[in-house]
Amino acid sequence: MSTRSVIVAGFAAILLLMVAVDALGRRGAGPAGASLGAALTAALRTHGGRALVFGVWLWLGWHFLAR
Repeated sequence: MSTRSVIVAGFAAILLLMVAVDALGRRGAGPAGASLGAALTAALRTHGGRALVFGVWLWLGWHFLAR
């Protein structure tokens, strides 16, 4: 198995985990009972949260669009 395959599988696993957590949050069974959208909205209310979301957005954009 090549390194690229491992990385793609890892990102796919993370994406599936995010979808599962969001589905549980929408059903009210998650840790806080909130969807990912509600968690993102809460994070964007603070300056530190905005900086963190912006950093993650930059990192994802760099890794997926820099080629």
